[in-house]
Amino acid sequence: MEKRMNKKELIELLETIKIDREEFWILSSSALVLRDIYPDAGDADIAVTDKGLEQLKNNYELKQKDNGWYIVSDKIECVCDGPKENLKYKPEKVGDYYLQNINEYYAYLLESTREKDKQRIPLVEKYIKEMSR
Repeated sequence: MEKRMNKKELIELLETIKIDREEFWILSSSALVLRDIYPDAGDADIAVTDKGLEQLKNNYELKQKDNGWYIVSDKIECVCDGPKENLKYKPEKVGDYYLQNINEYYAYLLESTREKDKQRIPLVEKYIKEMSR
């Protein structure tokens, strides 16, 4: 079983990424960990702009997977979302980082057939409800 990262360890990992903070945002369980919704993450999934992908290519030996994602390191994977002005998704700034929009992630969870995603639905629903108060 892989070593999972708590919030402190995840932030330490994010601090090492050689990319401008405005050029990436954190996805999935890592975004939940940074919002204090979920206790830990196995890796950091990030989305990047075109410029962010170029920065990563200049600093890492990226390996592209069959699904279009890139392996940045043993703990970081990324997907490119295109030019910053035409982003498909709208990240939210939470603390020092941009995170996957919680409502977009919730919509993704509702469509997912993966068991681990289904288990996150009540946690995200509770968070959204508390944030709307």
